[in-house]
Amino acid sequence: MSLNEQCVATQHELRVNVDMPRELLGGTLFARTLASSQAAVILLEHGLPAQAKAVLRSALESLFALAAIEAKPELALPLAQSQEANKRSMADKMLQWRSPELKASLSAQVSEAELREMASNRTRDFNTAQLAEAAGMMDWYLSMYALLSFPAHANVSDLVAHLVTDDQGNITELKNEPEVEGQESVWAFAIEIQMRAARAVGGIFGINTVDLQTYAKTLNGLVA
Repeated sequence: MSLNEQCVATQHELRVNVDMPRELLGGTLFARTLASSQAAVILLEHGLPAQAKAVLRSALESLFALAAIEAKPELALPLAQSQEANKRSMADKMLQWRSPELKASLSAQVSEAELREMASNRTRDFNTAQLAEAAGMMDWYLSMYALLSFPAHANVSDLVAHLVTDDQGNITELKNEPEVEGQESVWAFAIEIQMRAARAVGGIFGINTVDLQTYAKTLNGLVA
């Protein structure tokens, strides 16, 4: 809660030049990372760690982009322009819609020719792994991000949390009650994500409003 308070204060200290893609992206990505990690904490407080992990995965995706443009400022403009690639992906999916009702609702908004034009756009796209690599955070991608992906995709290995077994390992019940025990690692993930976000936005805007060394030392002590 203390770290989050400092991160929110940092957000209000930012002076963003909206004509500078790096600053505009940096400010918005920091805001999204904070909002997602805050949402995860709310879910944890309600005993929903699996859902919190799924939201933290989203926080990591925005963090990778934030840290990437901190490490490599030249990525800011092409990353901002990649929204056209997002439109391409969506247009391609719309062209494959099968439901007559869906197609009818679409035709009232945009023509098939316009969709095909969007789908043919060749603007560069960025995937999560590329952004993590650019940010120098590939270990985060291969560890924390991978772990958080199981609940996000409802993998069978993660669904066992809803099973109750007896001493012989036989399934006896299904459960869906709040889980208030064993949340420590998820809280630690949320803390690490906010710390790394504070460092990245500080590098972009040249500010240092969060005592990262103290928080890192405190977190390490808690984990130990």
